[in-house]
Amino acid sequence: MHLPPLDVAVYPIHIMSRGTYSRHLTRPSSIASSTSSSSTTSLRSCSASPNFASIQRVMSTVFRSSKVTVQQAERLQGWLHQVYMLRLADGSSLTLKCPPTSNVRLLRHEKNFLETERTTLETLHEYTQLPIPQVIKYDSQGGALGSPYLMTTHLPGRRLSELACNLTPSERRSIDRTLGSYVGELTALSATQFGMTHRVFAKKGCNTWKEAFLALLEATLRDGEDMLVTIPYDSIRYYIGANSHFLEEATQPRLVALNVCDEENVLIDEHTKKVTGLLGFSNVIWGDPLMSGGIADGSDAFFEGLGERPANTEGIKARLLMYAAYRSTVLIVAHHYRTHHNVDELDARRSLSHALNALAQI
Repeated sequence: MHLPPLDVAVYPIHIMSRGTYSRHLTRPSSIASSTSSSSTTSLRSCSASPNFASIQRVMSTVFRSSKVTVQQAERLQGWLHQVYMLRLADGSSLTLKCPPTSNVRLLRHEKNFLETERTTLETLHEYTQLPIPQVIKYDSQGGALGSPYLMTTHLPGRRLSELACNLTPSERRSIDRTLGSYVGELTALSATQFGMTHRVFAKKGCNTWKEAFLALLEATLRDGEDMLVTIPYDSIRYYIGANSHFLEEATQPRLVALNVCDEENVLIDEHTKKVTGLLGFSNVIWGDPLMSGGIADGSDAFFEGLGERPANTEGIKARLLMYAAYRSTVLIVAHHYRTHHNVDELDARRSLSHALNALAQI
């Protein structure tokens, strides 16, 4: 399907209840039934996080009614952004995503993540039937919150990362097959230009995938140089540059959600073990479908759902290696910007070395 041009530009859980918050060592996806009034304080004191009154004012503005009441706001575990689950008086739930706190330094490709997620979700709702959040409100100015925010519906289910160790082989194959079909549906969407989503939707993308990918890579390398991260910059530039002509094999810009198959971004019904939702649409570009999440380490069941396995040609092998080198570089550099407990830097460095050594043999 071809899309027309679009002119659209482990830590404590904080729970606010009726204007206060408390710290609970509970599972990130759980909802606390009450808060401790004796030990609560304003959430504004926590790294400029939005306070309860601001959230309530936003809700009243969004729904144009003072009767829409937020009873509870729970801070969820997030990789980068501040994410809250809002429990309303009628029992429904929404998700509020705000920018990182002011002391978090962003990589170049991360600076438009909220806008990217909004435009991607709106596009997917129009052209697909995927189980994804629905955008309720996006405010680039922030309104009562004072900074940009994205409000979406809250999807049911638990993260695959929480359930993976308890799944049977049959259940896991079924999930992988479903994810493969979803990735196929995503990469079936095409645009008129290559590159980062906010640039493509503003008609400022690249005309070739080679140009777009090398720009993405160079931005990450410069992020690393800014922080004096020790990685083989010259080797990365040389071996990817020497094989960059293979990037010209990707001639049609496709929707590429880099993190869509990460276990943190896949929601599963705890009882049926079926996929109930997909998250992770902030890191989305328009480019080579081989770069999509799930492709690099997909199981047989995943490729059954996708409909095909990448051919074993020299060009495809080179592209997959270049994408592996890019992902490893991003992980290493981001880890030096903000340490994350789910990132194994040594493993990322091994993957980078393997990819560069393999590219040197082509």
